[in-house]
Amino acid sequence: MTILVTGATGTVGRQVVAELVRRGERVRALTRDPAKANFPAGVETVRADLTDPETLIPALEGVTGLHLITFGEWAEGVRTEDGVSEPFVDRLSAMVHEADIGAVAAVALTEAGHAGRTYALTGPETLTVRDKVRILAAARGKDIGLTELSAAQAAERWQRAGMDQETIDFLLDVYGNTPEVGRTVVDTVERVTGRPARTFAEWAQEHADVFRAQD
Repeated sequence: MTILVTGATGTVGRQVVAELVRRGERVRALTRDPAKANFPAGVETVRADLTDPETLIPALEGVTGLHLITFGEWAEGVRTEDGVSEPFVDRLSAMVHEADIGAVAAVALTEAGHAGRTYALTGPETLTVRDKVRILAAARGKDIGLTELSAAQAAERWQRAGMDQETIDFLLDVYGNTPEVGRTVVDTVERVTGRPARTFAEWAQEHADVFRAQD
């Protein structure tokens, strides 16, 4: 069995690769730049780009399982300006650690009983943006300023970043009226992997250096 991991050099992708290798699975890692991939021994690295479907044809040959995900983050603003600017800073979310995503994905891709199932994943607690900024500041050992943007300011910023109006409207709605599923803790990680979900504080400690200014 060969499992293809897209976004293999990304935050979650690397965790999926590591979990699958730990389980002794055959892993094919997709990346646009294999020279910089630095995967564990035994991982087959292939060059491909999700925006160019033609490159995916050889990457998919013989594949029996596929991991596909996209992700994003705050690091640049905190590192360069010691600040975070976000709308709806009191919105609740139950963020999940990327290692837990990788662990659940590895189980689902390699063990029986998961075909056709959809798993909602969360961390073990609900937090506001204010909470996350406070926890991250403690982990890196330096205060982080928090600026609350109005909906109009957030929309303008996302427009400048190249987002289309449909995406902007979706973000404003989901941030301003977060659905229950996005702010309700579930025990999926522990049920699937047998281990408790990691906290945001654990994540912040592990990634604190990413949020510190580089000398």
